Amino acid sequence: MAKGCLYALLSVASSAAVLVTCLAMYMVAGPAGAVFSVLVGLVGLCAFIVAHDTMRRRSLAAEEARRLAKERDHVRRTVDFVADPALTEEQRLTVIDSFIPRLRVSRAPFRDRLVLVPELSPPARALLERARRAVMSVYTSQVMRRRLLDGLANEALLPRQIWEIAMLLRVQTHLHQEQERAMRGLVTPELRAVLEPQQEALRRSVASVTARVEQLERYARRVQEADAALRAREALDNNDKYRALLAHTDDDEGMRDLETHGAALEETLARSVRVAIEAGQTLSLDRQA
Repeated sequence: MAKGCLYALLSVASSAAVLVTCLAMYMVAGPAGAVFSVLVGLVGLCAFIVAHDTMRRRSLAAEEARRLAKERDHVRRTVDFVADPALTEEQRLTVIDSFIPRLRVSRAPFRDRLVLVPELSPPARALLERARRAVMSVYTSQVMRRRLLDGLANEALLPRQIWEIAMLLRVQTHLHQEQERAMRGLVTPELRAVLEPQQEALRRSVASVTARVEQLERYARRVQEADAALRAREALDNNDKYRALLAHTDDDEGMRDLETHGAALEETLARSVRVAIEAGQTLSLDRQA
């Protein structure tokens, strides 16, 4: 509002300056000078209007960008969903924008590439949460940050695992609801004969997804063990202080024990990281199978 008043005042002042200049030029240089002054004044006024409009548009665009960024951040923090990791960044932003009512962005094109977690059944949500916790423990591990693990398994495979688990849980949720609707009312032998094979297939699918989640948890456990070995290796770096302490007390046996344990811990670290990498490779092989 204040900027609008300022620009209005500047416009009035500019117009007054043009009129005064024209009058002065008319008195000094006659009609030709007045016409020239008018043309120059009009060009200057047009330039001022264009510059003002450009600045106003840029200001509005910057304000809209800040507002949109804030709204997208709110969606990321409050809307729980799993998206296909193959989505491009532009597609991912479109999905996020579909949760902002004022934008009126349709979510329909991404219906099959998006799982809304609140729409899953409670058991399905619990399974998905277990899988997410396992993956998050891998991502936050020291061995991950230090690039000691297989980058392909962690950066590409794990998001794909979460997405595939979420999709299967969504289908299972819908089928469970379908079974519940079918079981309402009188259940005849004919109806039971139809439903029992379907229920068995559903149970087998749930068991399979549960096994995948447990495999992710085993991988996370291996990564945690590698982390523990890494912490032991870091503690091992402090052995020099303890060797100096034992040297002052002439404890040769203690010195030998420190050296022996140090060599064992080096091997433990290498073995733990190797086991974690092999567990990640097992995830990849199982997925391909």
